[in-house]
This record gives sequence, C-alpha cells and structure tokens, in this order.
Amino acid sequence: MFDRRLAGIATGVTVALLAIARYLVERMGPSGWSWPVLMLCVLAAAAAGRGLLGVRAVDGEQEGRPSRGFRAGVWLLLVGAATVPNLHGLGIGFLADDFGLLRAARMAEGPLDAARLTPLTIFHRPVCQVVWWLGLQLWQGAPLGYHLFSLLLHAGNTALVYLLARRYMGSVYGGAMAGLLFAVHPVHVEATLWAAAQPDLLCTAFSLSSMWCVEQYLSAGGGRQRYVAVGGALAAFLLALWSKETGVALLGVVFVRLALAPGGRRWARAVGVSAGYALALGVYLGVRFLMLGEHWMGRHGTELNAWNAVFPSTSLLLTSEFFFPVHRDLFASLLSPYLLVAAMAAMAVGLLWWIRGLHFVSWQRVVLYGSYLLGPTIPVSTAGLLIGADMANSRYGYLPSVGLALLFGEMCARRGGGWRQSRVVGVVTVACAAMLSVWYVAPWRQAAGLRDDVLSAGVRVVERLPESPPPSTVFFK
Repeated sequence: MFDRRLAGIATGVTVALLAIARYLVERMGPSGWSWPVLMLCVLAAAAAGRGLLGVRAVDGEQEGRPSRGFRAGVWLLLVGAATVPNLHGLGIGFLADDFGLLRAARMAEGPLDAARLTPLTIFHRPVCQVVWWLGLQLWQGAPLGYHLFSLLLHAGNTALVYLLARRYMGSVYGGAMAGLLFAVHPVHVEATLWAAAQPDLLCTAFSLSSMWCVEQYLSAGGGRQRYVAVGGALAAFLLALWSKETGVALLGVVFVRLALAPGGRRWARAVGVSAGYALALGVYLGVRFLMLGEHWMGRHGTELNAWNAVFPSTSLLLTSEFFFPVHRDLFASLLSPYLLVAAMAAMAVGLLWWIRGLHFVSWQRVVLYGSYLLGPTIPVSTAGLLIGADMANSRYGYLPSVGLALLFGEMCARRGGGWRQSRVVGVVTVACAAMLSVWYVAPWRQAAGLRDDVLSAGVRVVERLPESPPPSTVFFK
C-alpha cells in the first residue's frame, strides 16, 4: 500500500534539497560538491522514490479517448501557450553571436558550402548553418524571420512533448499539462528569444522526433513498419547531432526507453536499436573529425572536470531552476529582495502540494524521465556551465527540461484529491510560469536598446572622421 508517512518525509526532504541546492553551489562553487554531497543526493532521491512510488505492481488506469473537439482545443491551447508569451520579444533583433552567424551565412555560396563552414572552430553544426543561409534566401536575413522560426520550433517542440507525454502516461490531461508547462516555462526564454540559441531548439526538435519514431517502432505490427520507424529515428538522431552536440545524450534515453518498455525481448530490442544509434554516432564523429581536425572534441577535452563535483551539481541546479525559476538579478533590481524570498517560498509550497497527494507513479517512467534530464547534462557538465543569477546560459536547460516537464505532467495525472481542485491549481501554476516568462523578456529588450545606442554612437563617430583618416581602429565592447 502507499506509505503516506514516508511520502510526506521524502517530499519535505526533496523540496528542501531543491531549495538549498542553488545556495550551496553559489557559495562553494562546483568544487564544493564532493562524494558526501553526492551520496546525500542519492539517498534523498531513493527515499523520495520509495515514498512516492509505493509497492504496487500495477499502473494507473488509462483514460478513454477524448472527443475530437477536446483534442482540437488542447492543440490550440498548446500552440497559443508556446507563442503568445513570446510575441512581445519579436522586435529584439540581433544580439551578440547573431552577427557572426549572419556573416558566415553571407560568405556561403550555397547550402552545401554553408554546411561546411565553421563560424567557430570548436563547433560543427551544419543544420543550423544551413538554416541561417536559408534565412538569407527567404527573408533576406531580417531578424524577425529568425525569431518567428524560433517560435515555430518552440511550438513544434511543445507539440512533441505533449505527444510523448500522452503516450508514456496514457493521460491526455497529464500530457497537456506537461506540454503547457514546457511551452511557457521561464527557463526557455533565452532559447526562444535569442536567434543564436536555435541549435538548442533544433537539437530538441530532432531528438524528440527520434523518440517519437521509437514509439512508432514499439507499436508497429509488421517488420517493414519497424524498419521504417528505426530508419526515421536514426535519421532524426543524426540531424540532432548536427544541430548541437548535446544530442549525443539521446543514445542513453533510447536504451532506457526500450529496456523498460513492456513486452518480451526487451533487452534484445534495446541492444539492437541502440547499436544502430551507436553506428550513427560513429558516422557523426567521423565527419566531425574530418571537419574540425584537432579541435574535434572541442576546447573542453574528453574528461569531465571533477566528475563527482560538477555532474551532480549541474543536474540538481537545472532541477532547481525548473521548479524555482527565479531571475534573482531582476528581482533585486526591480523589486524588493524580500519578494524574492516570498516567491521561492510560494514555489516550494506549490511543489510540496503537487507531490504530497500523489497516488502511484510507475518507477519505469520515473527512470525514463530521469534519463531525459541526466543525459543532456553530461555535456553541459563537461563544459562546467551553469545557469547564472540573471538566467544566462538557461538555453542549456532547454533539452533536459523535457524530463522535468514530463515529471510535472505525471504529478498532475496521478495526483489524488478533488478533480476540480487539481485542475485549478494546475492552471494557476501554468499561468504563473507564463507571467514570469513575459516579465523575463524585459532584460532582452533592454539589451536591444543598448545595442541600438552603441551602433548609433559608432555611426556618429564614423561620420565625424576626416576624408583621409589616419590608420586607426575603433573598438566597441
């Protein structure tokens, strides 16, 4: 039976761990995490798993098929949630790396030439480079076109999260809540508003498409259908790798999904399909070596820096940012610091409310959601990159947040109590996340204003130069 006492203790420990993770890492840095801290995290996760999963061997009941009108309403809601909160950021224009990517695209003589270019010596992302080249052909390189394309990608990723969540949980409501929170989450502001962050959007799109093909493989009846599904999955995997390097994590997610799927010959399926993914990964690494030469592993080397220190802190911080998405610099500059504490306390109470009423969650799905989170954080850990107090680098949390969105959908679908109360709190949670996303666009609009001021000052300087100026250079930082 479900152990409510242990669930309550585990819930309190888990929420407290998430709330203090950011404080610990900011005070001590990544090196402050050591084996004792890692073991503490493992024990807390084990206690939470035991308390929340119970001992039942059967899963929750599957929902009936909803009406066509209801499904159409869910799709409209998902698309609107993914686009509307970001509409007031369409006028931001180009910032930072955008100018370098646009210049590289202008140097290309065609799509194949664009795919061969390496604007930065440590990156080989031909899909993104071709996208920027196509932007020159379709909308003459106007920033609005790239921003609209980013919104389209984000909406497509939201749809894929919904489809996968509905398949995993057997719940339209749980899938819809997972998709809605993914659509409006504040951690995604950087990825959806900054044109140079399109690699994260594209990598996620192809990664989720590959996982959807894996689902078609599992449900296929005949051998031909399975071969087609596997072929599509491998093609999407290669495109994910050629969009951004974090796509390599998909190999582990696919293995976990196939190994834990119901039915016979699970391990044979998992090993066979994963071998195909490994072969595709080998092709990618070979092409990368030919293109980048000695820089094929990037500037960070092949070993994690202090593996036991950086890896757990990165995963925990991403989890903390997902459930406590607080732009601390913005709170401190525009609002009272006490409001920051109040906001985090309210988020902690909300998370506690969601977890406390859970009935039963399949441990196989919890492991699957964890693989979505942990896999993409390994490359991020290698680089030693963390989300800052100003939400900088939050684009690195775009792909891993899929697993956390799935976990939130699971909490919505499996929570007991009053049906109406759960729905109301779910809507309020998504609405609060959407309002935070809208608010977090403000620094990006300020950055666009600073860019315009700097460029205007540069134009005035050039206009005042004599007709035969002395050999000199004007620098802008």
